[in-house]
Formats: sequence, structure tokens, C-alpha cells
Amino acid sequence: MRRLSIHRPNAKVRNPDRHIRALEKWASGFQGYYPERSSERYINFKIWTLDRLVEGPKAKHEWKQKALKQLIVVAKNLIAAKPENEKGKSWVAILLCYPNLWSSEVTVFFDKEYYESFQPREGLLSGSISKRYGIELPPELMELGYDVSWEDEDENGEVYTHSEERWTLGEKTL
Repeated sequence: MRRLSIHRPNAKVRNPDRHIRALEKWASGFQGYYPERSSERYINFKIWTLDRLVEGPKAKHEWKQKALKQLIVVAKNLIAAKPENEKGKSWVAILLCYPNLWSSEVTVFFDKEYYESFQPREGLLSGSISKRYGIELPPELMELGYDVSWEDEDENGEVYTHSEERWTLGEKTL
């Protein structure tokens, strides 16, 4: 289940293995499934887990690695189930935020231009998020990352700058 820990953001993650098993079950549920084309430009599937498992001070590298692997399983399942009439007309991608992995999702794009807007040509990061987690990407997925920064104001009027890495692990558009 997808849960946000509003009142307990620093609480210990109880029974992380159960959360990982639930994430694995969620990912396997995409086997043989491909969404119907709609008038929308995309359909997305947010990571289905407790936020503290994948971000915040209590999240462990190993849990994040297992969660990322399950996002890859979802993407692979969707790609494998893609009907012939959708090949070259829709694209599957993991939109990954780092370090805020709970914001990550697997998205099926029905609009090529919109999908390509998630693939910047400038300011790309030189590293690799998959290598950072020791995960080998399937050959059908490319990997592009870039930094994003924004300012936010708290209730006292103080301005803070936030930044994160955004990664697109997705099919090539050719």
C-alpha cells in the first residue's frame, strides 16, 4: 500500500521485509497488463510502498535498491505486454526522483513530445543512478539524469532552496 507518514516521518520502519514483499507483489501484478490508450498524454503508477522505506533518515540503501528493482520489474512487465499496435506509439519509463524515491513512478506515455520533455539534452548528470544502486538496466531502457532546483517559502516567510536529481529510465523513441 502507498502510505505517507505525516505524523511519524522519523519513526522506525517496522517489518521492512513485509513492505518489500508487498512491493514485489505490486510489481508482479503488472505481468500481462498494458493500459488502454486514453485521451490523456500519459498514465502513471506511483511506487506502492510506505514513504519511510525509500526516503528519509530511516530508509536504508538496501531497501531503496530493492524498491528500484521493483520499479524496473513494473517497466519490464509493461514493455513485454505492449500490444503490437502500440509499438512506436507509446513509451514506458521510470521517472525517478533522488533522494526522494517516494515521488518515483512508472509512466506510460501516449504523447511522444511530452515524453521527450523528460529527456533533456543539456545539463545531464555524468553518473548513473542504476550503477549507484548496483542494478543492471535491461537493454531496452536508456538512462538520463539531471538536477532540478527550486525555492520554497515556509510559514515564517523564510525562503529555502531545494534540489533533487531526476532520472528517466525509459524506452528510446528512435
